[in-house]
Amino acid sequence: MTGRKCLTAERRSDAYADRCHLLLRVAYPPRFMQARGEEFLSTLLDLAEPGRTRPDLRTVLDVVRAGVVWRLREHPPLWRWLCYRLFGKRLPFRYRWWVRDDVLGRFFLVRLLGAWLSLVFLPFTLTDVFRLMGEPGSWGIKIGWLLGICLTAFTSRRQIRRDLLAKHQFTPNGTPLAPQSDEGMPR
Repeated sequence: MTGRKCLTAERRSDAYADRCHLLLRVAYPPRFMQARGEEFLSTLLDLAEPGRTRPDLRTVLDVVRAGVVWRLREHPPLWRWLCYRLFGKRLPFRYRWWVRDDVLGRFFLVRLLGAWLSLVFLPFTLTDVFRLMGEPGSWGIKIGWLLGICLTAFTSRRQIRRDLLAKHQFTPNGTPLAPQSDEGMPR
């Protein structure tokens, strides 16, 4: 048989549900999916036209747009994010779940090293390239520093995760400690 195989109605609805579930996983963070994922998925399945195997473009764009807006609303302001990312400062209580998602998320170490590279290492390199501050420095020293930072972060990544989770009142596995307000906590 050439071309597409004919799918039964049950297989088409399963394929549609799988694609909607994948779409929601991409658009929203895991915490949202744990709390409201089934409800959202069932709404998408109820609104689907019979016989469809994938969501239409408008539905995909609406879900992705809503997910991006939700993620941006949960994200801390830039100056707080910089203090958190570069110096490990504790964010206010309202951003603690964002921190949990960030620390337990995939590629945490890449995000951490990327922030250090782009915000600390890159400006010094650019000043050397454009000779803005006298004679250029040694590239060997810069590469050595970069490899040292990467090696240190890689070997102590578990401790970094535990410390950041503890600062934001989570256990090492990500479950919250007793609920408290942000007041009375040392910075």
